Amino acid sequence: MTYSIPIPETSRLAFESHKEKPGQNAGLVFERFAPDIKENPELKEDGLQSVLKAFSRADTKLFQEWNIRWEQVVRAAHAEPFTMKTNWRLIAGLGEKGGLEVGFTFHRYGFPYLPGSSLKGLARTYGLLEIALGLESAIKNKNEKEPLANLDEILSREKMSKFEEGLHGYNPDSDILSMAQAFRQVFGTTDTAGKVIFFDAIPSAIPKLEMDIMNPHYPEYYKEGSNAYPTNWQSPIPVKFLAIASGSSFRFALGWRNSPQDSHENSEKKQKTWNGWFKGEQIVQNANPESPRLIKLARRWMQGGLLELGVGSKTNAGYGYFS
Repeated sequence: MTYSIPIPETSRLAFESHKEKPGQNAGLVFERFAPDIKENPELKEDGLQSVLKAFSRADTKLFQEWNIRWEQVVRAAHAEPFTMKTNWRLIAGLGEKGGLEVGFTFHRYGFPYLPGSSLKGLARTYGLLEIALGLESAIKNKNEKEPLANLDEILSREKMSKFEEGLHGYNPDSDILSMAQAFRQVFGTTDTAGKVIFFDAIPSAIPKLEMDIMNPHYPEYYKEGSNAYPTNWQSPIPVKFLAIASGSSFRFALGWRNSPQDSHENSEKKQKTWNGWFKGEQIVQNANPESPRLIKLARRWMQGGLLELGVGSKTNAGYGYFS
């Protein structure tokens, strides 16, 4: 089918001559060579199908070299890669704006991936929830309107004295205090970077992309700036989007940000063993025993998030969970 693509004519001709050949970049097709759906919204599905077709012609050699390069970078940071699989479908970047009105996170090489910033945020959320669970009684007694936001602000305070002052308002035991201090080291504060590096997660094999669909039952209500109510007489408008198939394997890694303090006699590596609250070995599999304990803790928080919270969009509907 011939349709208008909002790019220069020379680029369109180059695309037309190449799109049946191997070595396609689905991300480039998705972002730059999608049809102009403003002229015809019905072309949206054709655009998504063209992305799926391009992905079926992905450059396998490039994918292999990408994996090799990723592992070399990870190993250079003394990180230990590990693999997890999606339980069901995964949607990365659905909320991003794009020419097809739905987003998707492609690496510049044209393959799906999970940005390290997203994984750090997931691990941080899981760690925050674990600390909040340990302070549950005190939080209930405070009867705060936004207890997690308040706790997050305390954990992120620049000065240690201010952090300790705020946390002692919850009367924490020694285990929760240790966990909160570790949280600050892993993720940093408003003034200091965290000690743990969260690498992008990439597929260990080229995954399968699938067309998926959702049916918002109140389209007028969901429109931006609309004052409509979610009434039953509105007709559902199907929205199609891309998803990563169930059973897709991804490679994860966490590194250590070296600093002069790491060689000090009181460095993190030389601390005594954790108190009873640290049960990382129950989740962390095949972790390097020589890795800094904060990496083990960060990995436990990240894996906990992948197992129990999910990553990406529509996690409430079962998307984005790993095993």
